[in-house]
Amino acid sequence: MIQITQAAAEKIKVIIGQQELSSEGGLRIYANSGSGCCSNNSFGMALENNQHPEDNVFDSQGVRVLVDPASFAQLEGASVEYYKDDNTEGFTILKPQSGSSKGCGGNCNCGGSCNC
Repeated sequence: MIQITQAAAEKIKVIIGQQELSSEGGLRIYANSGSGCCSNNSFGMALENNQHPEDNVFDSQGVRVLVDPASFAQLEGASVEYYKDDNTEGFTILKPQSGSSKGCGGNCNCGGSCNC
């Protein structure tokens, strides 16, 4: 399972509230193997209006999450966290076995590559 922290869920709900998502929609979390700025997996998030028939769909902290099967296998045990400091704010996808993926695609700043 992929966990969304309470702080991340609160921010995601605000963002979702500003969009017109269908009841089939939610937060898509995905993995891209070997793409991006390095040869390791990179992770991303986007709001999406439709789920696909093969998607893993679950609720985490009141957020409807959509994950394709290949990404789900790579993201098992990960958490989505929200951070904010004086200069930046955004989301980070952390995997327990590899530590932070921040910097190489795991850093998901709103308005950036995650399209949220």
